[in-house]
Amino acid sequence: MSTPHLVVAGAGIGGLATALSLAQRGIAVTVVEKRTGFGELGAGLQISANSGRVLDGLGLTLPLKRVGVSSHGLSVRRWRSGSEVVAMAYQPEQMATPFRLLKRSDLHTVLLDAVRTMPNIRLLVGRGVEDASEDESGISIKLSGQGETIHGLGLIGADGLWSRVRDLMGDASPPTFTGYEAWRATVPARPGDKPRVTLHLGPARHAVHYPVAAGREINIVVVRQAEAAREGWSREGDRAIVTEHLSGAAPALRELTATAEDWLVWSLFDRKPAAMAKSRVALVGDAAHPVLPFLAQGASLAIEDAAVLARLLAERLGQEGAAGVSAAMADYAKARTGRVARVQAESRGNGRNYHLGWPLSIARDLALKRMGPEGLSRRYAWLYDWRDNS
Repeated sequence: MSTPHLVVAGAGIGGLATALSLAQRGIAVTVVEKRTGFGELGAGLQISANSGRVLDGLGLTLPLKRVGVSSHGLSVRRWRSGSEVVAMAYQPEQMATPFRLLKRSDLHTVLLDAVRTMPNIRLLVGRGVEDASEDESGISIKLSGQGETIHGLGLIGADGLWSRVRDLMGDASPPTFTGYEAWRATVPARPGDKPRVTLHLGPARHAVHYPVAAGREINIVVVRQAEAAREGWSREGDRAIVTEHLSGAAPALRELTATAEDWLVWSLFDRKPAAMAKSRVALVGDAAHPVLPFLAQGASLAIEDAAVLARLLAERLGQEGAAGVSAAMADYAKARTGRVARVQAESRGNGRNYHLGWPLSIARDLALKRMGPEGLSRRYAWLYDWRDNS
């Protein structure tokens, strides 16, 4: 491996985006993944322009076009009647960076394929971070499994909600259960399905669906209240439960979900933002700031993190050599903390607004109607217009 060299813990979307961003700037990376194989569970995700620009800058425009769908807009509807509250149209052909709708596994594969073309990235599977200790020359990381120890100038934790790297930084506070769980499935696309995101708002529940897999499938997410949480990424769901939960939904939503056979269920957890860096260690994505799915920004924030951290590390290493790693990590924390906290807060707020019951839902719908498409677009300009300061 050439130098400088950093270690990334976790080979999910955030970890691979970080490794690729570093490698393309001439920094060697070892990615360690505690699972025995590379893969990404989950149904679908939305990649808005803020993170889409990063992916385009990494040279991934064409492979993403092959597997994704360019959204033509957003439709917000009422749970029971299905009537439209507000709609916002996009014209992808006029957008420099489209709003992409993807299967999570497809995005992960695109990133993994790109990572595997980079000679300065090494992938180690079946090994997680067990411990870490710093010295004058960098950081030594003890791996689980065969007890191997590797050395790098710094360690980047992209190891998710239950991050071991976050624990090693001194923050072992557990995630907290939100009282909600997400039921996810995909169904075959139907003639006439529009390439857009459709959101159904109801009391203590909501649903969202959109096309993925180059338009061949529809990703469906139904969020409902739950009494207890289960740790882990997902579990199989009983189709009868979600069918009963949807019994009061609009006919169009029930017709769409009726064809779904295999449901997976995720308990939704929240967690306060961590200190995003400490000395030679930094956190990206859910390890630093898990985001509830009510703003569709979990993957996007991790990709933003990757871009900013790689740029700042490259700048400091170029100016100061290995001695600049800690300063780069501190620069990264300063650059990202305010934005990620705002995204977390906005997402929590959306969750409360999505699930309002009568009569507060009437006021919410009236406010959305008055806001209209242009007002809705302005409201989120701060989010989607983000660009790294490169």
